[in-house]
Amino acid sequence: MEPAANGDKPSDEQQQFDPSRMIGIIKRKALIKDLAAAYHAECVACCKELLELQRKWEEGAMRRS
Repeated sequence: MEPAANGDKPSDEQQQFDPSRMIGIIKRKALIKDLAAAYHAECVACCKELLELQRKWEEGAMRRS
């Protein structure tokens, strides 16, 4: 069977289930989930820091007026 014009594999090969690919998919999904959690934690930490700086700035502005 010839490959499709766009370079995709023929549909018969796409329909076959390969259990070894599932392991890679599950590992990548776990890595993505861990990365998302790390970015989220870093974002929350930055937001807390920014909020604290904003509070300090507002307190300083209130004392000056």
